[in-house]
Amino acid sequence: MRMRAAVWCCLMFGIISASMQAQQVPTAASPLAACGDDKTSFSVERGPIGDTATAPTTDMATVYVIELYNLRDKGKFNRPTLRQGLDGAWIGATQGFTYVSAAVKPGSHHLCSRWQSHFGSLSEQVSLYNFDAVAGKRYYFRVQIVVEGSGEGAAPASIDLQPVSEDEGRFLVSEAAQSISKPKK
Repeated sequence: MRMRAAVWCCLMFGIISASMQAQQVPTAASPLAACGDDKTSFSVERGPIGDTATAPTTDMATVYVIELYNLRDKGKFNRPTLRQGLDGAWIGATQGFTYVSAAVKPGSHHLCSRWQSHFGSLSEQVSLYNFDAVAGKRYYFRVQIVVEGSGEGAAPASIDLQPVSEDEGRFLVSEAAQSISKPKK
């Protein structure tokens, strides 16, 4: 029975991996079009803690993406970098307990969180979310790295991008460092 389950898991992993590799070049119709150029990578530094974004104007909304990874880690050891995309362009990258923000026009928008890695299986990790923005409002999203199990049989880490309430979002941003990210040359 265990052998059958192991073979089934390997088969499913192979199918998923092959389908993700086939999606490497997103088209306009692809959900991955929410991400930026896959060749872009970022260097990330921690900025000030708390909200540094200006209040949304009456004709724009503000979007925050907060990465929750090892909240007690204040150093740079073993922190993954996640690139944050909005409507087909990277708005920056997060690393550890940091956030990025962007002003958006009212209407439908598409978010992308994608692992920045030179290792094939990690760089394919992505999470997507679409939402409708209203002028003058703030929208908060948390992105978490999920690792299930441990040891040799552990599943690879995945990314989970989800909206959070305004109260939770304001709290997370007040505790997180602003991400200061720059594209690497």
